[in-house]
Amino acid sequence: MIPASPISGYRLLGLLLYPFWLLHAIRHGMRHGQRDYFRMRLCGFRSRTGEQVWVHASSVGEVRAVAPLVRALLAAGENIVFTSFTATGYAAIRDQFSASLSSGVIPIDSYWHCRGFFRKHRIKLGLVMETELWPELLYQAHAHRIELLLINARLSAKTMRRGRLLRAILRSTLGCFDRILARNRSDRAALLELGARAERVDIVGNLKSLRTPAEPRQRLVESDYLLLASSHDEEEQLFLRNRPADLESPLLVLAPRHPRRRAEIEQQIAALGLNYAVRSRGEAVAADTEVYLADTLGELEALMAHARVVVMGGSFDNTGGHNLIEPARLGCAIITGPSDANIVEDIELLGNGSGVLQVTDIEDCWQRIDELMRDPERAAALGREARARLAAQPDVVEQYLAEIRPYL
Repeated sequence: MIPASPISGYRLLGLLLYPFWLLHAIRHGMRHGQRDYFRMRLCGFRSRTGEQVWVHASSVGEVRAVAPLVRALLAAGENIVFTSFTATGYAAIRDQFSASLSSGVIPIDSYWHCRGFFRKHRIKLGLVMETELWPELLYQAHAHRIELLLINARLSAKTMRRGRLLRAILRSTLGCFDRILARNRSDRAALLELGARAERVDIVGNLKSLRTPAEPRQRLVESDYLLLASSHDEEEQLFLRNRPADLESPLLVLAPRHPRRRAEIEQQIAALGLNYAVRSRGEAVAADTEVYLADTLGELEALMAHARVVVMGGSFDNTGGHNLIEPARLGCAIITGPSDANIVEDIELLGNGSGVLQVTDIEDCWQRIDELMRDPERAAALGREARARLAAQPDVVEQYLAEIRPYL
């Protein structure tokens, strides 16, 4: 049964936002050196002949997380078309899979572009990663009789606080999926609260907690450093203002969740009188550099891999925290803040106090940082425990394959 088409309010909003989407496609592609990005968002791309499994992941992190599942499907003889929303995600697909599959970016979320996408590709099954709930795209997939699975499904605390109209749109979009395969109990509960049908939602596991060892990452900063990762508005300022004056600590690297906030963060650092360098400008870290602003995309994992301590952002405001699995997989010493609505299961899995440290406030955070800096063996033990707990988890790729096979 085909669900109702996107509500009229969304399609009207789409018409109003269409010039914005055109401008975004042009600027985003140019910013990341992907000249084909704009063309693919408007006109699509060619793929191989024959029936295909469509896999979609938003950006670099999601592409990397789903890549082992894609490799398993390729090994099983499936023909894959792999898409991303961002130019960096598309580049990651090309880097990892080269010519072994068809790849591109999704169309602008409007009726004509989305309908054209599914007329151009012979798709028998769609696997959509995490929260890529594009209403028109998914409605058109369902209208073309394509079975859809939402995999590694999650809903953030921020999404659950959205207004009534957006929640209604998301609720309608969830109806396009034949199955929803959630990461954990919290995500399943959030999906049900939003309106997903209970009989369609199952807990399978988190693809970002794969047992495969992390590959060695290039060292981007030669000095010892502390990393504040995926930080949000004002978290950098909160972090810097409360830094103890007598703390003997290495360089502080800031990797904001949204690098476009660079100018705002620079003003905050300068107002505090700190010496800093900016990665996107190619500025080197000197002996007197106190803060290094890593305002680039696709390098967070490399920055995590060599940090003495990783403090995860989005946990000192009302965001609800960010993924702890990636730094745990790298064996990092991890600290996260009190806001944890998105990561309760991650903390439980890693072990609060043994594989991750959850602090009560920013003062507690700096105290724990100081302790770990003075006791490198304690920091190393924290990372080893996190990695060991991940290694003990079931093979999540095989679990997802077991759920997907009946649809193939």
